Amino acid sequence: MALRDYHKWLVFAAVSVAFCFLNLATFTSLGVVLFTMAGELHWSMTEAFFSFSLLGIACGLSSPLPEISLRRFGGRVTLCAGAALLIAGFVLAAVAQGIPTFYAAMVLLGIGFSMAGNVPGVALIAAWFEEGSSRTIGYYLMLGAVGGAFGPPVVEAIVSARGWRGHWELMSAVALAIGILCLFWVKDRPLPAKTGDRAPEPAPGWTPRQAMLTPQFMLVSAAMAVTMFCITTNSSVGFSHLVKLGASPAFAAQVLSVIAITATLVKGVSGKVCEMISSTAVLALGLVVQAVGNLLLAYADSPALQYAAAVVYGCGWGLSYVAGTVVLLDYYGRATGARILSVVWLVTTIAAAGPAGAGLIADHTGSFSPIFIIYAGALVVLAVPIWLMRHPDRHPLSMSVG
Repeated sequence: MALRDYHKWLVFAAVSVAFCFLNLATFTSLGVVLFTMAGELHWSMTEAFFSFSLLGIACGLSSPLPEISLRRFGGRVTLCAGAALLIAGFVLAAVAQGIPTFYAAMVLLGIGFSMAGNVPGVALIAAWFEEGSSRTIGYYLMLGAVGGAFGPPVVEAIVSARGWRGHWELMSAVALAIGILCLFWVKDRPLPAKTGDRAPEPAPGWTPRQAMLTPQFMLVSAAMAVTMFCITTNSSVGFSHLVKLGASPAFAAQVLSVIAITATLVKGVSGKVCEMISSTAVLALGLVVQAVGNLLLAYADSPALQYAAAVVYGCGWGLSYVAGTVVLLDYYGRATGARILSVVWLVTTIAAAGPAGAGLIADHTGSFSPIFIIYAGALVVLAVPIWLMRHPDRHPLSMSVG
């Protein structure tokens, strides 16, 4: 194996392990540990799930930081800084005696997620993999999602065995190991001049500012924002929602795991699918499938319906998550597409309102079902113009449909 190939696969392994851990320890499993913490510390649903919103807000608002850090300090420093922030956040969560301290911990974890998550991961992969970048990004998102797939049952088992403080202590130790791994394995490589393995770029030479002024970018950002609304809300309140509908805590964690496992498997093939057919069509399809999954989740009062909802929603999540990223690379080039991805995640900061809004709805109506119905409608509304969307021309704020 050539030295360059050796380095690129080490980079791929490091960013994938980091992203896997992030998904296991934060968004997809936080609802599980919150269920125990809220009961023991006597927090209301609104107070508890606002911590999830703070995690999302911190992650979204800090999303430009890794792109800046990558350009100034490189990938190794960026990911190691993210690991350090994660360690601090987990330690603070472990010693929390009240809600303010836990809120501060969530802010640190959100920033750490940005610095060690998919913005630097996608940028490093786009730089190292000149061929097969879409497939490799799909594999990266799939491997990262393995943590989300196994996060809920793993965290439920850890909390049952060690308590919620023991859980956060264990996560801090793993974050330290991830930081050491990134220190030794991550190596920087300048973005190559030539484009990737796909067909010639439809609009070469896009600057980030030009790209962000196109309606296509705005639609993709909106689609990813609503997708993140669904992911953050379902991950945070899904556990409590299923328990309210009659599921046991263990079974509810299992259903969340099925959602994540399904999304993981779909992410693994979505990159290849986006190379075979239009990534725009894949994104629109993913939004529609997500909508169906949300409707099923709203009324999932039986094990069979809960499993069906998990599989359907997981498929939509996987398709949308990968296709949204690939559309940016297809439309604006690998270099610019990777850079403006951080802006997309900044836009998705609005999704942090989802868990707090769901908690507020539950406190007033006694049910989380209305939030799932609202999301289904928003997803369908966005799917139509995205299905009609075409490659952007070089005139900002213009778009052809057909």
